[in-house]
Order: sequence, then structure tokens, then C-alpha cells
Amino acid sequence: MPLQLSFAVADKTTTISLRGSLNEYSSSLDGVEVNPQFDLNLDLKDLKSINSLGIRNFHSWIYSIECQRLRLFHCPRVFVNQLNLVDGFLPAKAEIESFFVPYYNETSGEETQVLFTKFLEYKSVGGKIKLTLPDVRDSHDEKMEIDTLENHYFRFLEKYN
Repeated sequence: MPLQLSFAVADKTTTISLRGSLNEYSSSLDGVEVNPQFDLNLDLKDLKSINSLGIRNFHSWIYSIECQRLRLFHCPRVFVNQLNLVDGFLPAKAEIESFFVPYYNETSGEETQVLFTKFLEYKSVGGKIKLTLPDVRDSHDEKMEIDTLENHYFRFLEKYN
């Protein structure tokens, strides 16, 4: 699915929602600018995949944007993986407001994505990230576990919090 963008502006904040794939065909970002006096919110909940050329395109674009605050919402696992792999993927002023964490139950085979939100499931306390892991249950009321290496998956929070 090609990358599609939708825009909303309210209260000195521009919100751009990304839908589809960030790849070599992601020219939708080319030429997109925001008012430098406004905040920029990126909603990534419908971002499905990213490849190496998409990483490069997104990185070039996000570093060209001038805005007051840069906040990212609903970051999917594919995006979180890039935050952890690519040093400087986002400008230092970027703030991750929410992201999805994969959960799994081995017995039932059920999977789900749980939204972690700043100040609810994670926050910075004395310069360290404090996680509050929710009790996630499958359809049989069995406890689900995080389906990734916690010490690796949450590493990006030290930089973009």
C-alpha cells in the first residue's frame, strides 16, 4: 500500500497521519512543510511497514521540518524497531507520546498490540525510564507476556522521552 497522508490543523498544531508503507515510493512526504510556529504531531497508527529507502526518505524529511514541538503518537512495532536500530532516526527534540507493545500467550497462540502512553505506562523519573506494565489477558483470561526483549524494545525511550 503506498504511503498516504492526511492533515489536520488546530490550536497551533499540525497533525499528519501516515497510512501505508514507508519505502522507495514514499514521495508523499516530498515538499510537505508545516508552519514553523506550530507544533507537529505525527500519528503513525496506520503505518504498516518500512524498508531501508523509506527510512532514508523519512529521516531526510523529518530533519528538514521546522516546528516548535515534534510529538509522535501510536508508533507501531515496525517504527519502534527503527528507533532502536538507527541512531539519530529522529531529531533530539522528538517526543514519543505513545507506542504499541506486542503481547503473546503461548498456550492460546493469541497476539495483541497494547498501546503504551506517556505518563501512564512509562515516564522519566530522575533521568531513568520507569515502566508500569499492564496486566494483559487473552480471550481465555490467561495472562499474556510481552513478545519482545524488553531491555532492547524499550531502549528508544531513553532518547525520545
